[in-house]
Amino acid sequence: MALIGFDAITAGGPVGAGAGAGGAIGAGLGASTTKMQVDLAEAPKLIAGLEAAIEKLVEAYQTSDDLRVVPSPGKDPYSDSATTVIRQSAGNDPGGYGWANLKAREALKKTIENIKKSIADYSQTDGSAGDSLTPKD
Repeated sequence: MALIGFDAITAGGPVGAGAGAGGAIGAGLGASTTKMQVDLAEAPKLIAGLEAAIEKLVEAYQTSDDLRVVPSPGKDPYSDSATTVIRQSAGNDPGGYGWANLKAREALKKTIENIKKSIADYSQTDGSAGDSLTPKD
């Protein structure tokens, strides 16, 4: 079993953190890296699974468009305030769902790139090692 190592990228912070709280929305939220390993033979399945997750995130993002444009149910200030908070929570500003969704997709894409790079590096190293064992004339 040949294991390859790669950096898995994670989007940081909870969805909706700070949205509507009157503070800095998304303060301190960022991506982090986790070292992982996968069996070389299983790497294509992992990539396919990550790509499927990206597709689901795209679908969820498109569905959340409705919340980003939700109309206020009434003309009173409470309805307007509640509608503003809903829009912020679903929105693309740091801490909103749209923002978190986009960050998650970026992280998954970067992780896929890292896995593909590790596969290529392994193949190159394995090929070089095989070449060094081949007798020279």
